[in-house]
Amino acid sequence: MTSVFYRGALLALVAGVALAVTGCGPGDTGKVAKAQKTEAKGGGHNYKGRDWCAEHGMPESICVQCDSKLAKKYKDKGDWCDEHDVPKSQCFKCDPKLREKFAQEYRDKYGEDPPAAE
Repeated sequence: MTSVFYRGALLALVAGVALAVTGCGPGDTGKVAKAQKTEAKGGGHNYKGRDWCAEHGMPESICVQCDSKLAKKYKDKGDWCDEHDVPKSQCFKCDPKLREKFAQEYRDKYGEDPPAAE
C-alpha cells in the first residue's frame, strides 16, 4: 500500500516539475504571468482594454519598461535618461510632473481617473 502512495507522490512531483520547467512556452520571459497577476487585481497592461499600463502609469503603447524594444526609438531621438534607464519623457524620478501629465491625458481621453500606478 505504501509503494502505491510513493508512486503517486513521485508521479505528482514529476508532473509538477515538468509543468514548472516548460512554463508558458519558449518566448515567455515572465512578463505574461506578471501581467495576468496584475490584471487579476484590476490593473496592469491594457487596463479595461484601454491603452494604459497601470503598472507604470502611462500608455501601454509607449511603456519602455514593458516593451524594451521601444527603447531604441527613444535613444535614437536623444530622449533617454541614462541614470534611470528610461526615456526622459517617461522618467518620473527626474520629472515627477510627468506622472500627472500622463494621468491628465488619460482623464481627457476616458473621462475618469486612471488606476493608481503600482
